[in-house]
Order: sequence, then structure tokens, then C-alpha cells
Amino acid sequence: MNYKNVAVALLSALAMFGCKSTSMTQTKETKKSYVIYDIQVTDGVTPTQMSSAIKRALQSNTSSVTIVEDLPPYPLPEQAPRFQLTNPFGKNSAMSALAGGIKIPTCEGALIYAQAVDSSMSSYGENTQFYTCLWQYKDGYHVDVYTQFQIESGGLDNLGQDLVRGIMGDSSQFIPRTINSIKTNLEELNVQTKLVTAYPDQLASQLQNTQ
Repeated sequence: MNYKNVAVALLSALAMFGCKSTSMTQTKETKKSYVIYDIQVTDGVTPTQMSSAIKRALQSNTSSVTIVEDLPPYPLPEQAPRFQLTNPFGKNSAMSALAGGIKIPTCEGALIYAQAVDSSMSSYGENTQFYTCLWQYKDGYHVDVYTQFQIESGGLDNLGQDLVRGIMGDSSQFIPRTINSIKTNLEELNVQTKLVTAYPDQLASQLQNTQ
């Protein structure tokens, strides 16, 4: 039996019934998003407590976590900084060309810089990276959460995964859950959080709907 022919026949049959999640073109995608919260703290809440809250949220929702706790800047800035996307290999390096111009967020001056990876679905061609920064400024704190979701789809090799995704969705649907877990853990310290901005626009509504 020619299994590739069977798979092609199955794909064609599914297309006739309106299955929109399958394609014969093998595709690799990277989807990026971010959210920024302003945080007002009460007396007695320390950066170490906030670091612990962020760490526990990431540990509960991802496969690996790395956290760096730094010193507060002096003097404190009037306005909260935000993450910047930089090329880790240098703008004109050979490694940069080989990596396709990849950029990662940097948070110079942040109190806390956490990197986490959700590789639980890597065998299905999915991977999510979280970069979380806690900034202190004159009037409070900011939390920036930047994410990269990578997915492989299409073609015969990914046919099974694509059929399942057509019914269940992919693991990017869990990104708002992880972000809300960070927010909830911080609010348990009796701090007030306010959404400053989110990208893409629908992420803000997704965050509200998953609370």
C-alpha cells in the first residue's frame, strides 16, 4: 500500500468537506506578541517577592525557566523603559545571516529578566518562548512579556498534526493563560495591575477572556 497516496487522497477528501487547516505546502512560521502591564505596589512588597511570583507562573506553564535578578537603577527613571529587540550576533555578522536576522528582546536596566520555553509540543512542530522583564521606575513598576510562537505545518509530514489542529487548535492558545498566570501571581501580592498595551490587538481581549 502506498501510504503517501492514501494521505493525499485523505487530504483531498477533507478539503472537499471544508477542512481549512491542511495544506500541501510545508510551512514554518514565527508569530510574535507582547503585553505590558503597569504595576502599583503597596508597602512591604519587594522585588524578590515579585520575582518569585513570576518564576512560579512560568514554572507552572513552561518546560524550562531561567531568571536573572539585577539591581535597581539609580536614580530611578521618570518613565518605565521597555524591551528592545536586538540581534544577538551583531548586525552584519555571518552568524546573523545564517540565523535569518533573528532578534531577541533585551531589557537593559530591568530588575528581573526571565526566559522560559514551552517545548511540550515540540514533537508536533510547535515551540513557544517567553521573555519577561520587570522594570522599576519612579512611580511603580512595569512588566513586559514578549512571546515567540513557532509552528511547522503543511505537507505530508505534518498531515496528522494539521488535522488535529483543525479540531483542537495549536498551542499558541495557551499564551494568554501563561501571561494571566504571571498577572494573577503578582496580584496575589496585593499589587494593582493595569494593561498598558498589547500586540496584536486581539491579545488584550484574549487575556480578559481567559481570566
